[in-house]
Formats: sequence, C-alpha cells, structure tokens
Amino acid sequence: MSSNSDIALTLNNISKAYGDLKVLKHIDLEQRDKEFLILLGPSGCGKTTLLRIIAGLLPLDTGTVNLKGKNITQTPSYNRDIGMVFQNYALFPHMTVFQNVAFGLKMRKVAKSEIAKRVNEALKLVRLDNMGPRSIKQLSGGQQQRVALARALVLNPSLLLLDEPLSNLDAKLRAQVRVEIAQIQKRLGLTAILVTHDQTEAMTMGDRIILMQDGIIQQSATPTEIYQEPNNLFVASFIGSPQINIFNCTKTGNSLKFDEFDHSIPVDKLNGIFFEDIGNDVFPDGQYEFGVRPEDFTVGDETSDPLFTGQIFFVENLGADYYLHTKLGTKTIIVRSPQNCNDYNSSGCEIAIGFRSGKVHLFDGETHSRVRFK
Repeated sequence: MSSNSDIALTLNNISKAYGDLKVLKHIDLEQRDKEFLILLGPSGCGKTTLLRIIAGLLPLDTGTVNLKGKNITQTPSYNRDIGMVFQNYALFPHMTVFQNVAFGLKMRKVAKSEIAKRVNEALKLVRLDNMGPRSIKQLSGGQQQRVALARALVLNPSLLLLDEPLSNLDAKLRAQVRVEIAQIQKRLGLTAILVTHDQTEAMTMGDRIILMQDGIIQQSATPTEIYQEPNNLFVASFIGSPQINIFNCTKTGNSLKFDEFDHSIPVDKLNGIFFEDIGNDVFPDGQYEFGVRPEDFTVGDETSDPLFTGQIFFVENLGADYYLHTKLGTKTIIVRSPQNCNDYNSSGCEIAIGFRSGKVHLFDGETHSRVRFK
C-alpha cells in the first residue's frame, strides 16, 4: 500500500450530471507519483469529462480534487500546475513551432534566456530539433502532435493530461508516437493520465488502466491483471482482440450444460481449467457465463482430452496467426491458432477443441461478476 507521500493525485466522490444525465457517479481514485494512468472506455463512459474536471476545465457537482497534497477543486485551470495535450492539438497556426512551445512560459513571465533553453530542450526531447522557426502549417500531423506534447512538457507540470492525443494520426504513426510518449514519460518520471478508447494504447502504454462504463469505474488494475482477471463480463469483453468467447451455461448438480448447443461437461472435469483453482469448492446450481479467450483454446493434436468438436467455416490468415471461425452447433467461436497449424487453415474441416489449463473465466449469469473461488 502506498504511503501518502507516494500519492500525487486524489479524487474523492467526483460526480457530474447534465440535467438527468449522470455522466460521472461518485468516482474515487488515487494516482501514485510517476505513474502513467490510462482512462479507458467506450464513447460516453465519462473518461474525458473526468480528465477535464481534473484539469479545471469543467466544474464538478460533488467531490474534491487534490494534487500533491493540495486541494485544487476551486483553483483556476491556469494555476493548477497541470500540462494538457488536446485531441485536436490546439496549436496557434499563426505562430512558429518555437512560439507555440514558449507560449505558456511567456505567460508566466519566465526570462527570455530561460525560455530559449527550456524550449530547445523540449523540442529535442520530442525529436523536433532545429524546427523551432517553422510555421505550424508546414508540419505533418505527427509533428504537430509532438509540438503539442513539447508545449505541455516545457512547463514541467506536476501532472500531464493527454486527451486522446493519437486519434488523429494514421495507424503506423500512431504506433510510433505511442512508444515515444511512453518512453518520454518513463525517462522524465512524469505523473501522467491518458484518455483513450483504444485498448491497444491502454495495454501498451499504461502502468495501470482505469476501465470505465456509464460513469463508473469497472476495474482499476495493471494491463496484465485486467486481461487475466477481469472483474466482470464487461471488462472481459472490452479487453482483448479478438473478443473473448462467451458461452451461456446452466449448472445442475454435477453437470454444466452449454445452453447454445447440445453439450454438457461433468463438473469434476472442470478442475484445473479455471484461472482460479476450484479446489474442493462446489459452486451452486444456476446460470453462468463461461469465458474463453481465442488463444486459450487447444485444437487438434494439442488437445489430449477434447471437450467439443467444431467445424471451421472461415479462416483469417494474419501471417503470424490464424483466426479460425468455428461452429459448435449454432454457436460461433473464434479460435486463435499459430501459423504452423497448417492442418486447420482451410474452411470446412472439423477440429477437436479443448481449453488451456488455468485460462477459463467464469461469470455469474445474473450479476455478470467474476466468480471467485476460495
């Protein structure tokens, strides 16, 4: 557990509504010093609203915002010691690169010699050396994004906020810039929060992911934890590509029946397949959702004790992997198979299917919460 001196940002009971629409619902959150936090979720989940409240760009209805031990809830945005990179860059088109990066320092009446030193250092950091005299209009989208980042970094803020900074870049450039931002954050030891709806950005950049839905935090965990131990069905389905396969099941006595196709498994055969060890636990009868990620099926020869037989109806060849679209009765699943699995790279063939040990997830059929065994 972190000591108080390790905590950079604390949000207590943050709520925000527009009329009857509750955008944020009693958000509590702590961020450690030098931690890279990712606010992730679908459009409308409240992540950008929360970021703008932290920045002081939106008023809150309830709650407090504390930065470095200081209550800044009523502090104007320009006095919060926060740097922000906007989705649309928000650069001044009539200014040069140097003038854009220097703008905040100039407003703070920093000496000219110090401005020149810090701006040049910031431009070097984002790989825009010697581009200070250029007009913003002469820059590519990726270069403009670097200018926006340098403008925030030059202020040496206590907290750096990034609002979907990569969404306007093409896929190749987005992959490159996300690595650069993550490296800069680590090198400088920045406390930073990034908002995104892109799970790849979240998984590859953040120390911790805050996954939100309908104004509520669904899970706060490291990328590995949130992938391997999702709190509920929403988290399991949102994280992972291709999406996790979900089977609706009914447990009765010693049998678990798959509702979408005619197949049952004895409960004692389930020992060892769940992420948590069942041990001697007997989970109660009722409705469940059985989650298996595409890479956690076994197929063909690697399945010593097959549970199902499926029929491939479509194959996606991605070079390093095959995605086998497979029918189990009327149920469709996606099985991720390695490149060398040549026996199953064509449609129409039947495959034996099992589960990898310790990889299956079980969710309550009514609450959709993860079933946790002792």
